[in-house]
Order: sequence, then C-alpha cells, then structure tokens
Amino acid sequence: MSDFRPCHDCKDWGTCLLTESEKDWFGYQDIRFCPQHIFWLLKYEDIIRGRRWPIPDDSTSGGMGGQVLSEAAFAKVSLILAELYYRLEKTGIKGELLASQCKEDKREKMEYLSDNAKDALYYVAGGRKDTPFTTWLAVMRYKKYNRREKCRT
Repeated sequence: MSDFRPCHDCKDWGTCLLTESEKDWFGYQDIRFCPQHIFWLLKYEDIIRGRRWPIPDDSTSGGMGGQVLSEAAFAKVSLILAELYYRLEKTGIKGELLASQCKEDKREKMEYLSDNAKDALYYVAGGRKDTPFTTWLAVMRYKKYNRREKCRT
C-alpha cells in the first residue's frame, strides 16, 4: 500500500482510488465521512470506543508516522464517533440496521449491506444534511426512478 491517501481530495467515492487492501485501514487523519470510511468506522466501533484506534496489519502502511497531534488521540476518536452517531440517529431503524450489519463478520465489504442499510449509509455520508431522512430518501428514489424512465425512452 502506498503512503498516498487521496481521501483528502476525493469528490466521488464511487471512483475511489484506494485499492482493496488500502480500504482495510484508515488513520483518523484520513476520515472524511465517505461511505467507505463510515462502514470502516462502524465495523471497528468496539475498538474505537475503547479509546484506541485499530492497528493496521504489518502489510498495511499508515499510522501517525511521527506526526504531532494538536489534541489527545482519544478526543479526536470521541468527536468522530459523536458526529457519526448524531447523523445515524436521524435515520432511525435503518441507522441501527446499518450499525449492526457493519459489525457482522459475513459483511466484509460495504457492497454486502442490505438496501435499507445502504439508504442510511448514503444519508450519513458527506456533510451534514438539513433535509430529514425520509424526505431525502424520497428525493433519491424519485431521481433513481426518473433515470430509469429516461433510459427506457
């Protein structure tokens, strides 16, 4: 894995430049609330709640590498989880489903989540949304339906 992490400049998670092995670990300096990061945070939430950060495999580069932190490591971890759960609360039962599915061993990749969990994941991703979850979901379904209709004509 290279030391280059394009997460800071990424504008579209669908065209993510990270390799599969690079998606196995993120430093908290990399977290940008893209769907891939959210899935990873929820997957390792139990470790993170212990005020530690998951340690990468030996084959995976990363870590702090001598960086000086402006605050205690556990403070940054606490802020990340607080923001994540603030967003998840807005999604109701689908957010709970997302959190539980991310922790399941059989769901090693974001692609293996159920459609309901993915709805919550995509709502939580990116910046905070002022639109209520149900309204946002209706708009997304409307756009998806209209794209299908335009393709048929």
